[in-house]
Amino acid sequence: MTCPCGSQRPLESCCAPIIAGTQSAPTAEALMRARYTAYTQHNIDFIMQSTHPDGQGDSDIDAMKAWAEAADWQGLEVLQVEAGGETDRKGLVEFVAHYTLGGVKQHHHEVSGFIRGDNGWQFRDGKVLHSGPSEKLKPVVNDLKIGRNDPCHCGSGKKFKKCHGA
Repeated sequence: MTCPCGSQRPLESCCAPIIAGTQSAPTAEALMRARYTAYTQHNIDFIMQSTHPDGQGDSDIDAMKAWAEAADWQGLEVLQVEAGGETDRKGLVEFVAHYTLGGVKQHHHEVSGFIRGDNGWQFRDGKVLHSGPSEKLKPVVNDLKIGRNDPCHCGSGKKFKKCHGA
């Protein structure tokens, strides 16, 4: 099976060892890709384990799990990586995660901050640039035109102007 992170590598030699804890993420980008893959697998335990304690305060585990399970994950785009290499202590990864939710195409665009400590790379915080529908939803337009003297649409038998048109 190809890894969901978009690396085109087999899952077993890409993100799976990082998620299983048998291998440390060598870079901030590798950890971000493993976190995306964990979301596709509904593995919120790994998401929390790979989050620095300073970044766990606002985490709503139930909401994260519900989102991961409800989404049909479509792919990941890494847009930009700043630092976060094997010898760095900090790094930023800008990415877009594509998914559908309730049949509507959505995306989550974020710049994530990572730090490397004694336990390897950890997610610290993120700035969400967009999270929601990929296309602007079209408003529902009511094409029903009722004149003031037409019968009211509610079925009362009164003229619209005397019923709901007031």
